[in-house]
Amino acid sequence: MSPASPWYNNFVRLAALFIALIVGAGCRSYVDSTPAQLREGDHLANYRRIFREPIPSHVTVVNSAVVTYSFRPGVVATDDFEFELLASPAWIQKKIRRYFLDKGEDDFIRDQLNRRRTQARRWYAPGPLDQYDLYRDGTSLGYVHMLVKREMESDGRRRVFISKH
Repeated sequence: MSPASPWYNNFVRLAALFIALIVGAGCRSYVDSTPAQLREGDHLANYRRIFREPIPSHVTVVNSAVVTYSFRPGVVATDDFEFELLASPAWIQKKIRRYFLDKGEDDFIRDQLNRRRTQARRWYAPGPLDQYDLYRDGTSLGYVHMLVKREMESDGRRRVFISKH
């Protein structure tokens, strides 16, 4: 049995690359075409959908927006969300643990949150960043952000803005 010619080896490599490019482009367009639906204003349903529990008595949902994605075989899509809440310190600590959030004040987190706020709803953390304690998840992309207003409300709760994108 003789070894394959260099021409044949190059042809096989190019064909494999071409097939990979076609499949990759097809998958990308498949993901891009996954239908999304915005759910805004139904605070009870939005809170239940994202946090998997009824709204606790010590939490008030002020604003909410959830983007849901339809199921598509081979596509893993989780809901995106934005919430403005009045929440107790215990609720805040529970979410910090659930989403593995780290507190930060450096320029990196400030730049990332400022970019995020340009795409958010107008009600999402409208004040300057120095009014908030800043949190983000530990992933390289920073999917989950939480901004907690430093000034407490009269009932001891804090204004919280939490989002995932």
